[in-house]
Amino acid sequence: MRTPEAIEKYLDKDQLKLYRLIWSRFVASQMKPAILDTVKATLEQNGVIFVANGSKVKFKGFMEVYVEGRDDGKKDKENVLPELASGDVVQSEDITPNQHFTQPPARFNEATLIRTLEENGVGRPSTYAPTLQTIQKRYYVKLEQKRFEPTELGEIVNNLIEDFFPEIVDVSFTAGMEEDLDHIEEGKEEWVKLIDRFYLPFEKELETAEEKMEKIQIKDEPAGFDCDVCGHPMVIKLGRYGKFYACSNFPECRNTKPIVKEIGVTCPKCEKGQVIERKSKKNRIFYGCDRYPDCDFISNNKPIGRDCPKCDHYLVEKKKKGGKQVVCSNCDYQEDIQK
Repeated sequence: MRTPEAIEKYLDKDQLKLYRLIWSRFVASQMKPAILDTVKATLEQNGVIFVANGSKVKFKGFMEVYVEGRDDGKKDKENVLPELASGDVVQSEDITPNQHFTQPPARFNEATLIRTLEENGVGRPSTYAPTLQTIQKRYYVKLEQKRFEPTELGEIVNNLIEDFFPEIVDVSFTAGMEEDLDHIEEGKEEWVKLIDRFYLPFEKELETAEEKMEKIQIKDEPAGFDCDVCGHPMVIKLGRYGKFYACSNFPECRNTKPIVKEIGVTCPKCEKGQVIERKSKKNRIFYGCDRYPDCDFISNNKPIGRDCPKCDHYLVEKKKKGGKQVVCSNCDYQEDIQK
């Protein structure tokens, strides 16, 4: 297998990064495990317990080539403790009081959610992508900075299902159902019996829910402007695919408008409209002109309202590791990364 350096001249920047990652992981998988010495020292002073943890790499093994999570080239510093024995007296040079608060677990992103589904035996590789699309399309969650955040609608639906259908939202139920379906495919179980086992108790829960579940009414929010058709105040409604503007005089007036987010930049193509933030069917953010379809300007990166000093094309803002970077949409011009 040729090293990245051997074929570097034949690849562009992105291809080289990908090849180096593949090469490093493959070679690392054939190497011996790393050996680390870990030390924990417990110190007592005036009845107060202090704990120090240290580690040192004794044998690098595969870590010589690749360490997962360290693809950016940064190396972790070793926290080395001196040789200590039980009963040793140590000198306190400095004590710095620091207050730490328990942090909640990080929200799921697409990768961690799929990994959690895999670990719990929920779904199959062919169902992961449709599942992520469905929960966004129905506005149960939204992507904020590449992490899923529950919407008001999502929390309401989840609470109702937990109250009236607790078994269905139990991870073990879904994983068990996946296993039962595999048994049907293998001919080890009859599908009619499986459906009976599921539906008979579910039917009773469904009847209870229809009888006792309260109808949830999500209150409309004032939009702050009037309908341009009938003059009544416009409100913000929550629909199946998110929030939108609607006339408060519904059903007499059915005027609706999408909620758009202007970024304060004039369209670089037609120079008449405003660039707005939009979302694709897969809930990906992109930028377009509010005069569409008269103007078909579109950009995956956010225009910033300045032109490139080299070629006069519009500049955009791209997200990079460690911050954001202004680059040209046409040539190789780029500015320093801003944190």
